Amino acid sequence: MKKLLLFIFSTSMAMVVYGQWTSITVGNTTTEPTSMSGVGDSVVVSFAGDGIFKTIDLGNSWVDVSGNLANKYVNEVLQGPGLMLFVSTNNGPYYTFDQSSYVLASTGLVNTDVSFYYVGGDLNDKDFMVGTNGGGFYTGPELDGPWSAANNGLANDALYTNELAGYDFGDSSRFILGTNAGVYYSDDNFNHWTSGNNGLSGDQLIITGVMQLSTLSLITTHAGCYYSIDKGASWVSLIADEKFNLLVLNINPGGDFMIFVLGETSYLTTDLVNYIPISTPGEVICGTVTTNDLFIATASGKSDVNYSGGFYRQPIDWIISGLPDNTPDSKSSSLEQNYPNPFGSSTTIGYTMNKSDFVQLKILDCSGREVTTLVNEFQEEGSYQVVFDANDYPAGIYYYTLQTRNHLSETKLMVKLK
Repeated sequence: MKKLLLFIFSTSMAMVVYGQWTSITVGNTTTEPTSMSGVGDSVVVSFAGDGIFKTIDLGNSWVDVSGNLANKYVNEVLQGPGLMLFVSTNNGPYYTFDQSSYVLASTGLVNTDVSFYYVGGDLNDKDFMVGTNGGGFYTGPELDGPWSAANNGLANDALYTNELAGYDFGDSSRFILGTNAGVYYSDDNFNHWTSGNNGLSGDQLIITGVMQLSTLSLITTHAGCYYSIDKGASWVSLIADEKFNLLVLNINPGGDFMIFVLGETSYLTTDLVNYIPISTPGEVICGTVTTNDLFIATASGKSDVNYSGGFYRQPIDWIISGLPDNTPDSKSSSLEQNYPNPFGSSTTIGYTMNKSDFVQLKILDCSGREVTTLVNEFQEEGSYQVVFDANDYPAGIYYYTLQTRNHLSETKLMVKLK
């Protein structure tokens, strides 16, 4: 579910530089931040006690937009159309049309400790969705409900819901729900949930972030980052045994994407295959992106009630430029990452030869069996691009490998979505 937020006011703050990160003070807040969302050049932050603050100038000034919100212990905030906000608190969901006057919308909720409050698409009488901490998942026909439980297939810790993602294309839909008991899928607009946790155990079942990209599921957990292309019948470890708290997606105006995997350690991927470590000032507990910057909040290092972590921002270009230089030596033969990746019907693979040689470029399936050979010939020194037409191949994980007679061998991974 894509979260869009837009804010217009300002208040005072101070900034200092923490290495590449700029440290930000959000007003006089003292409680822990719980969520952070951005769109354009604006950011909104919710707090466990201080309500909701926003900025439109890269954190140089902030304003408290809690208005008449009756409960300032906010679990999450999400923007709807115009100036509308959907606010999740521990005594129910609230909405506002003007970011000032808030209305409680808890009719039908047995459990009012709300973890998320979303507006969906054209799902008949289920256009609005609420997740709770202990009461499961609810849907409603209007933004104020009335809410009906949709927990068929959920029980025990699966009733503690953390994140929702998915799509509805009219003739097909798929939603993925992240809970404290793993991942659950619904392909019938929330009438049934099916467990997709084969191979996950322990802290891997505490799901903190979910994305559903066609048949590809991406999740973060308290014990790693994983993907599945078969609704959780099997999971592949991308980053193992590390605590992650969220996924943040950034799509630039040109359509290129990058995903930040944030937590006790943090990573960046631009292809869903390679995950590059990035340095942060501490454990990231929430974050978001604006047009050009990544905003994060780090965890407190103390046990008292006053928040003592920090807020930071850094231009995304700085993060990318600060990564290890992975550009191949111009004198070396090299295999490039395919583009696009993931892909649908076709993708392009590029490679460079430093001298003339016999070349084989092969496609392998996820078990290492050869699928097809794209190149099998002598080639002169230079750069080459080859299109892999995958229309006749099923969705899944594939490898492609470059082999020369002089024993250059390199392999990369790619994902076919459908």
